Amino acid sequence: MTLRNEATISKNWLTSFKKYYSGILTAANRASGDRFLLFTVLAMVLFGLLMVYSASFIFSEERTGDGFAFIRKQFIYACMGFGAMWMSSRIPHQKWYQWAPVAIVSVIVMLLLVLIPGVGARVGGAQRWINFGFFRFQPAELAKMIGVTFVARQLVRHQKDLLNFKRGVIAPIVLLLPVMALLLIQPDFGSTALLAGTTFVLMFIAGVRPLFLFGGLFGGAAAATLLIVTSPYRMARVMTFVDPWRDPAGKGFQVIQSMLGLHNGSLLGQGLGNGKEKLFFLPEAHNDFIFAVIGEELGFVGVAAVIVAYIFFIYRGLKISWNSLQQRQDRFGFYLGCGITLILGLQAFINMGVVMGLLPTKGLTLPFISYGGSALTLNLFAVGILYSISKANHASDFGNHYV
Repeated sequence: MTLRNEATISKNWLTSFKKYYSGILTAANRASGDRFLLFTVLAMVLFGLLMVYSASFIFSEERTGDGFAFIRKQFIYACMGFGAMWMSSRIPHQKWYQWAPVAIVSVIVMLLLVLIPGVGARVGGAQRWINFGFFRFQPAELAKMIGVTFVARQLVRHQKDLLNFKRGVIAPIVLLLPVMALLLIQPDFGSTALLAGTTFVLMFIAGVRPLFLFGGLFGGAAAATLLIVTSPYRMARVMTFVDPWRDPAGKGFQVIQSMLGLHNGSLLGQGLGNGKEKLFFLPEAHNDFIFAVIGEELGFVGVAAVIVAYIFFIYRGLKISWNSLQQRQDRFGFYLGCGITLILGLQAFINMGVVMGLLPTKGLTLPFISYGGSALTLNLFAVGILYSISKANHASDFGNHYV
């Protein structure tokens, strides 16, 4: 072997080794999961803390004598939420396939406990919380996440039977129906509609026969209409949505103040902390209607930034879900990832639609941003599951190409 041949072989070997080593480093770096997802959620939570402080300080000072009471609690909730996210991100998402039946039965039990006097707590005319004394827990937030997890599991189990009504339609929602019924009793029409809508989309992308789906859609619309026309407060919300100015000092007050806040924000806003609507004009300014405070104080620019953040979150979530199907043929990861992404994304846009007067009032918070312990903690827990799916995708990519 000549020196030239030896040099050529050495050079080729060195080039191959560099490419191999570079590939290992790249895959190992990606094996941690989708960092864009984490950075987006972290930014929204930090922004939410800032806006909760701005929206709640005066109200908190008037109500408790301590202007920092609400933001202090929200900071604790955020820490709990990130702890929950870290924990769920370390659990292989396939475990939820095994745990889903037990989890949804546990949710049904919790929703029943809410209705027991002395155990369930009533706030604002709705009985949605379990009172533990030192804190209150809202099972509806858990019900939404566990609901989509159970549907994802059932769609995988009955993948070959999706054209059959009994196994393709009834089986995926058999334990979801009592969950939605108990949510309606609280009453929590918004969470029920959100869970039903997400389930419909999951069944559609899974390949359930369109005839069954649109039959269910028609039946669901008929049931929703019946619930609205037979419930005075729901009917009042619909009429307020149609014309909030017919009762500007009563039913239409909150929506009108919300739209005024957005209008006052103009392009660049009144400045952080300078909003007027939060000064006892806009009810639930730090909670359901925090988006109006964002619009008033940060203007169209702030509103647009929030909308872009949610769109990017949905994009990353659906990308993670799609990669799960494409790279690993993991249908459960695909359905679960889509379910989590859709239920959080749809809730965000429903909340913003309500605040802008485009939808009737639903009582749904703005994920990651609104004040609320149960919602923030469980939303971050769900993001941890989504991150776990992305880690599995990257680990698979590492295994397929470099081992």
